[in-house]
Amino acid sequence: MKKTLLAVAIPTLLIANTANAYELINEEGKFVDFYGQLRTQLEKKEDKDVTLNAGSSRAGVNAKYAVNEDLDVVGSVEFGVGYSEGSYDIKNRLHFAGFATQAGTFTFGRQLVSADDVWGADYSYFFGGTGIALTSEKLSGGKHDSAIKYKFEGENFWVNSTYGLSEDDSNQELAELFLGTSLAGFNLHVGGGYNRDKSLVLGKATTTSMVPTDNDEDGTIDANSFATVSTSTDITADIENTYFEGTVERSFGPALIGLTYNNASFEQEGTNRTLDVDTIMLATSYSVASNASIYGGYEFTNFDAQDGTTSMSEDYTVIYLGGVYHLNSWSRVYAEYGYADGATLSYKNDEANINVARGEKDAENSFAVGYRVYW
Repeated sequence: MKKTLLAVAIPTLLIANTANAYELINEEGKFVDFYGQLRTQLEKKEDKDVTLNAGSSRAGVNAKYAVNEDLDVVGSVEFGVGYSEGSYDIKNRLHFAGFATQAGTFTFGRQLVSADDVWGADYSYFFGGTGIALTSEKLSGGKHDSAIKYKFEGENFWVNSTYGLSEDDSNQELAELFLGTSLAGFNLHVGGGYNRDKSLVLGKATTTSMVPTDNDEDGTIDANSFATVSTSTDITADIENTYFEGTVERSFGPALIGLTYNNASFEQEGTNRTLDVDTIMLATSYSVASNASIYGGYEFTNFDAQDGTTSMSEDYTVIYLGGVYHLNSWSRVYAEYGYADGATLSYKNDEANINVARGEKDAENSFAVGYRVYW
């Protein structure tokens, strides 16, 4: 779940985003805080065992120092704890510094892309957000290691933009711009970007060969003795993506409703292989008490692909329902049900040949329960 424009309009969502960071320094012109969240989640997916592990816990430090009345220097570093293949790994998630002025904030380094900052009409904790995941974050994964970001927040208008340096193609090319405003009781934003990965890894290719060996171990290679050697190499593709997103949200007393449209056009350079993705995300949340709410969402995605002379079209549907209860301002528990049906299309490696392949969900049901502690 991301904090969009109206996320702070409902008391429950306000509580959810007011984690009390520990202030290391809080003096005139100097501010440093230590923040974080511990996540634990229990999941049950169809035809799979129940899992219990960390759900992207993280911790970090924010710093802000005043140079003068018109200029502050800012910085942030954040580490995440992810559960993968039976182990908990600590990795750097964010690392950036910059400066803040009346005209906006500029930051440089490893950062979330603007599409991840802005997000869309997704109020879920587990199963929603397919529109963002299948369009603007499909290549980037939501971050860029060498990003230049500009953000401006006025009373009724904001800007969020990111430019990613490719650094001799060691990083992806990235350029994004999103604009938001409030109008007649509605909060809305529009934007999009361009993303290109010239060496996107789609899988592995394994080749075998016969090489002479020292079979009798006398220190010399035996001409008539051979061993099989396997070599694994990455299968890569040059993929570019142009995407667009628009969201409108409005609150009605204790209720919040939002609608997002996402579009992405993927193309593999040098081939007649394209993929167009269109997604509608409709979500709502309702505060049943000052510390509890229920929420739900419907997300529909259409894929149209051209793979050489073959045309493909698929639909994919996600529905989620859930509820969240805040024990206090620094902890909450939530439960969610998810339903997925249809097929997704994406670039994949099939026996060392890149193509557009299907990933099918046949009316699958999933359940999850999570708990978070903030500081």
